Amino acid sequence: MMINTDQADVTAVLYRAARAMDSRDWDLLADCYAPDARGDYTNAVAEDRDAILASARGFLGTLDATQHLVGNVEVTVDGDTATTHATFIAQHVRAGGHFLMGGNYDDTLRRTADGWKITNRRIRGIWADGDPAVLTVAVS
Repeated sequence: MMINTDQADVTAVLYRAARAMDSRDWDLLADCYAPDARGDYTNAVAEDRDAILASARGFLGTLDATQHLVGNVEVTVDGDTATTHATFIAQHVRAGGHFLMGGNYDDTLRRTADGWKITNRRIRGIWADGDPAVLTVAVS
């Protein structure tokens, strides 16, 4: 199968979002999403880009390190809309422990004047290993 420019550009947005989360580059992460984007995270929903960013900061910002590996990306482009299915493995590290999770990203993107932007992201975990307490924020 030959990958066209749109498919490559859409895939690049998924990779950029992972890099932004791992580097805590919130401006780069914001650039991956449309202002009206929606996030569905199994246990929570974010109704726009600002809520998505707040969720990412609150969840990832408390960890010492993360690494999100995105693969098996399937892209379907229909005019100015694209849908994707991708798999992920995400490592979450806090002093003394780690939590590893694998699952799926199902995204919808829209072509804009500034490039492709995620308009809907659905994240579903399939498996996990390690200490889930790593993901818990301590109450002070």
